[in-house]
Amino acid sequence: MPHTVLLKNARLIDGLADQPQPGMSILVTGERISQVERGEIPPPPDAQVIDLGGKTVLPGLIDTHVHSTLMDREALPLFLAAGVTSARDVGAKLETAQALKADLNSGAQLGPRLFIYGPLLDGVDSSFPPRSPLAEMLESVPSVEAVPQKIGRLLAAGVDGVKLYFTLPPDTAQAIIKFVDKRVPITGHLGYTHSLDVIKAGIDGLEHVWISPYNDFCALDMQFGPGKKVSSMMTRHFAPLTFKGWEEADLHGHQAATWFDAMVEQQVHMGTTLDLLWISKCGQEAAMQDPDRRYIPPMALARQRQLAAHIGERPDWDMFPGFDPALGTKALDKHQEVTRMLHEAGGLVVGGTDCGGIPYPPPGFALWREIELLAEAIGSMAALKAVTSVAARYLRQQEHIGSIAPGRYADFMVVDGDPLRDTRELRKLTTVYRGGKAYEPQTLLAGVPKSEVGQGR
Repeated sequence: MPHTVLLKNARLIDGLADQPQPGMSILVTGERISQVERGEIPPPPDAQVIDLGGKTVLPGLIDTHVHSTLMDREALPLFLAAGVTSARDVGAKLETAQALKADLNSGAQLGPRLFIYGPLLDGVDSSFPPRSPLAEMLESVPSVEAVPQKIGRLLAAGVDGVKLYFTLPPDTAQAIIKFVDKRVPITGHLGYTHSLDVIKAGIDGLEHVWISPYNDFCALDMQFGPGKKVSSMMTRHFAPLTFKGWEEADLHGHQAATWFDAMVEQQVHMGTTLDLLWISKCGQEAAMQDPDRRYIPPMALARQRQLAAHIGERPDWDMFPGFDPALGTKALDKHQEVTRMLHEAGGLVVGGTDCGGIPYPPPGFALWREIELLAEAIGSMAALKAVTSVAARYLRQQEHIGSIAPGRYADFMVVDGDPLRDTRELRKLTTVYRGGKAYEPQTLLAGVPKSEVGQGR
């Protein structure tokens, strides 16, 4: 017989309604939700009954932008410890990602449900140096003619989507979108291709409000890409250029209006990853005192050590993003304003973090930071939907995750606070359920690797 749990007296944020619902009962049978009702549900025989005393229940969070193979398997429970029960890997060596997905989704590895997009689809030019630890994530699609073989292999392997990457040119990007023909979602972290080229072609999403739409907002003489003064993300000039470009961008001009109109008309999801500039928001000193810092995974620390060898020893070496964080403050304000304007125009906003690709904020905790920044831009309820029901629909998994309703996986979190009043109250998380199985955050955190440099001192 499947295990049965009845949760009663819950304040429910179900991921769908615009208002919380008090006095709700949720019946879980096995790994799925079987009933959600206002008031009492008669407990089935042998059911475990839990009175939540008015605590808030909300869907398990979905991080739509992770690089799970760039972090240690021992660190993956960090996601669950923050209530992140599903994640979308948007860049990894296919075979490595497939093996990890199988272990996570079978329960052999503790962590979130995983959806994989396979390698980063680059052009002829490589986005990363050959010796970079990130280079194994890349796969070159050298021409339009190569699209059927390259992309056909990924679809045959059962990927949950595909991701266009920085040096892929417009004609190849458009050919991939046409070849896939909506069989799986397509997203893009763009560089050589401008976002309007692929929005009109039918792409499903964009990654990084900082980067992918940049060339459609900034002045012509501040664009990056082939033949420009800055052609690579890996140069030290990339961040200063794009920060200044965003500071000076006119969000109400013709270029911006064209982009907003296209995003809304085509219903393209904007994966914001605002947390990339979290340190710019909170400040270097506050970040160094952040107790979350201790959870930066060992693999990320090893990559940071290599960076430190080039930039010199510094007290924030473990979290240093490769640029002066103070330079990004005004740019982040613009990114949040773009997010607000897109949302208010009827566009689709989803939250993601790039954890694995960046060391700090660490997995799980990074999505809390993302939610905080989203809430400033679009409000708390919309921010929570951006990482639950809206994200689930983007992944085409809305019948399984992202909301609390009969038939969905019993993936949800219990919070002894009100995240609508203040999204930082997500930190009052008491229990996480994944597939009907309960986990205590503190128990999960006790078992993950911890860094001696990040003790919040």
